[in-house]
Amino acid sequence: MQSPSTPARDPGQLGPPTSDRVPEQHLTGSTVVEQATQADQSASGNDDINLSPQTASPEVTTSGHLGFNSFGDIYREVGNSLSDHDNRAAGTSRTDGATVGSNLATPSNCITELPPSTTTLETCLFVLQSIPTEDKGQALFAAHFDPHDAFVRPVAQRALDSLYATYGSYLGPVRDDAQLSELTRILCANTAKPFSENEADPEKWVAQFTGTNIRWETLGILYIYWELSSRNNHLVRPETKPPPPGGRVAAFRQRDVYRKCINDCQALARRATEVGNTLLLYVYWKRTIVASIVSGDTSLSCWMYNGEAVSLMTFLGLHVNSNKGVYKPTLASEIKRRLVYKIFVIDKVVSSITGRPPLLSRRYMLTPPPLDLKDDYLVADEETLARAVASLDSNGYNTDGAAYSITFWRARAQLMIIRDEIFEISLGVEGATSAETLYALKSRELQAAADMPSVLQFREADVRDPDVSTDMLYPRILMRLEHLQNLFFIERLLRRHGCANEKDLLAVSYDLTTTTMLFWTNMDGLAMVYEDFKWLVMAYAAPGGGILCLELLKPTVTLNEPNGITSANGESVTRSSIVQLLSLLVGFLNWVSPKEANGNICANCKIIVQRVLDQVLNVAPNRDGPLADFLEWDFSTHLDFNFDLLDTFEWTRPEFSWTDLPP
Repeated sequence: MQSPSTPARDPGQLGPPTSDRVPEQHLTGSTVVEQATQADQSASGNDDINLSPQTASPEVTTSGHLGFNSFGDIYREVGNSLSDHDNRAAGTSRTDGATVGSNLATPSNCITELPPSTTTLETCLFVLQSIPTEDKGQALFAAHFDPHDAFVRPVAQRALDSLYATYGSYLGPVRDDAQLSELTRILCANTAKPFSENEADPEKWVAQFTGTNIRWETLGILYIYWELSSRNNHLVRPETKPPPPGGRVAAFRQRDVYRKCINDCQALARRATEVGNTLLLYVYWKRTIVASIVSGDTSLSCWMYNGEAVSLMTFLGLHVNSNKGVYKPTLASEIKRRLVYKIFVIDKVVSSITGRPPLLSRRYMLTPPPLDLKDDYLVADEETLARAVASLDSNGYNTDGAAYSITFWRARAQLMIIRDEIFEISLGVEGATSAETLYALKSRELQAAADMPSVLQFREADVRDPDVSTDMLYPRILMRLEHLQNLFFIERLLRRHGCANEKDLLAVSYDLTTTTMLFWTNMDGLAMVYEDFKWLVMAYAAPGGGILCLELLKPTVTLNEPNGITSANGESVTRSSIVQLLSLLVGFLNWVSPKEANGNICANCKIIVQRVLDQVLNVAPNRDGPLADFLEWDFSTHLDFNFDLLDTFEWTRPEFSWTDLPP
């Protein structure tokens, strides 16, 4: 999946992941934070930690979003039928859009008391003890550069500044547990307060979780930046950069500490509220990204964290925030929209890799896409924001030709809407999907790629253009890959229906693999997205490479004929070019260390591609016919390449018996 970009750093040649690294601790859903029970909420006041927040707003309920099919929707109609006098008398008048039926739920959205739990207190103190000192915390935050972040960076910067400005005396090199216990009480009390999701004033919205109102969610967000930034310590060869204090092992352990604190902050925040909020949703979503890096894109942790993010988003009802009247964007509303669509996109990316059904369908997405606005505009005054909104085109994109952090996500979401349709056909019950439907889907995909903002259009010359920076080159390449992957899936669906053009499938597979290899052949220039390499090769190059292997073993197209296949850059696709491309792929796969999260999958892919190349290149000459020997190999007996659509990595599964392959 698309993982956060790695911090900017001094240029240097990247080597393979170093052998002295410590295996990262895999993420789990467990935590030492004890969940409060109903009895805990009414506990006496002699607790070790007194966490009595302000009384919850009567308008906030624990039922979350209740849609059309719910009992609450019916009672909303009943409430609307009552006179205003009856509504006031019955106390059913609502101003926050919640359903009248929600009043049947528990009256408070927060846990008002924390039990005297030693383990919970220890967790709180561990999180606070692990906060880096101000100089290190600011340096880590500044070093982490992600052009595709889900949050508004100026807001995160303000939260960081306010943390040290308000509680810097608590967070020095030497820390006192008594002071940290006091800060724990403040954090827990603040976190239990209702969070105003629809606050229109950006200053008031930010003030809810900064300064003296700091919450556990705030620390969770900051720990995400620190954890991801700490990954730059191993990006270069050991001889090109001095190791950090304490050595690389210490740096890896520090990263594990930050990651544990992310989980602990999430658990502490979840414990203090029955409702959740946008801040907590951001932490949930970023946990999915971190889990994909640590445990792998196909891991249970990654899949479950993705499910939790989708669940919280739909619980909050963020997917059904359709416009009622003229939309007036605010910092709060745009952050919610950004999160909704980024969760939607990553849900499809995870499904593309695993072949599992996506958890969120486009059919339930009523919230319009976020506007293509620069982060700074969202925290500016109302007049500045209004001018920026007025300058957008009819499709919601900026007219400055700029590539903001959200520009990439808006365009990517359009491709993922088409991919969601592909999944319905490929992963659902086989119905009467016609070839015409698939060809229409292909036409829509081609049109969506053509309508992409020019600033995101990839050109071969971009790779060597010094004016195209990494933060511009990366989204262009990735958008190209997403487009090619959609075409790849559609061509395979056409093959399933017996109407495929084998030339088109081979061409898109070649382009998919070639485009991914740009990360391998231009590694120095794309160093800031180093962490993405390990999933990019698996998600895009490996599937395309599988089709190329099949073509070498069981040709379906005469490659060297005059009207043969041409790649996207105009080069003819020949058996020789396929062999050369697969040789590069072997090198890329071999570069991924077996200790990496996706290392075993990459190693399995490498073994297969190597043996295919050996089988093709080591065949004995035969004057009576080309390559007769290798075509006699019963490929289906040894390699399960005839996988179902989207079951792309069936041939990489660990249960596959590699000893069955010919030597």
